[in-house]
Amino acid sequence: MRVVGRTQTCMRVKTLSPLSSSTSRRALSSCSRRRNTVMKADQVATQYATAFVNLAKDKNVLDDVRSDMDSVSNLLKSDAKLAGFLTNPVADAGKKKSLINAIAEEAGFNAFSTNFLCLLVDKQRIDGVTDICDSFENIYCEVTDTEVATVTSAAALDNDQQFEIAKKLQKLTGAKNIKLKPKVDDSLISGIIIQYGKGGSKLLDMSAKGQLANIEAQLMSNAPSA
Repeated sequence: MRVVGRTQTCMRVKTLSPLSSSTSRRALSSCSRRRNTVMKADQVATQYATAFVNLAKDKNVLDDVRSDMDSVSNLLKSDAKLAGFLTNPVADAGKKKSLINAIAEEAGFNAFSTNFLCLLVDKQRIDGVTDICDSFENIYCEVTDTEVATVTSAAALDNDQQFEIAKKLQKLTGAKNIKLKPKVDDSLISGIIIQYGKGGSKLLDMSAKGQLANIEAQLMSNAPSA
């Protein structure tokens, strides 16, 4: 998606700019470099994540490592200071690895996870750790036949409710495993919305808000024209 956005920007420069052709070429070249940088970063994240998934699978620690990567991703998203330090290219590598080891020890990370994160520091790829964690999760779901579903409810769901939803989704999708991502949105009034499938392409709206919207749409379509 980010690549597409940058491509469209390049097209506007080429079409609308009244500047000289050399200026337009420079603008297009700059845009192309940014696009290639994004593509390269995505490829690097996928390569590292794939290698780590394969290693963890071979060593029979895939689920443990997946839990560690999920913890790292959540920690970086919730702690901007930590994320800023680890991804800072001029920060001391030794201090980064010491911090990683301290976090890993406290959280009880698998040794493979700790070594992988330190390897990212050594290879100067720790700045892409968030993308690598995201790629790892996607690849993990593929190799373990895991269906990921976002479940939005008006109130927090308890474990039993989540379990029942997972069972029904498993029957619906035929997936071996189900991963739920619960969210709360009190504007739904009651009920739930389930988004699943590749890229969240499928939607089950069982919320009171969705039902009211459907009723309103039906009333509007049946209303006599003025």
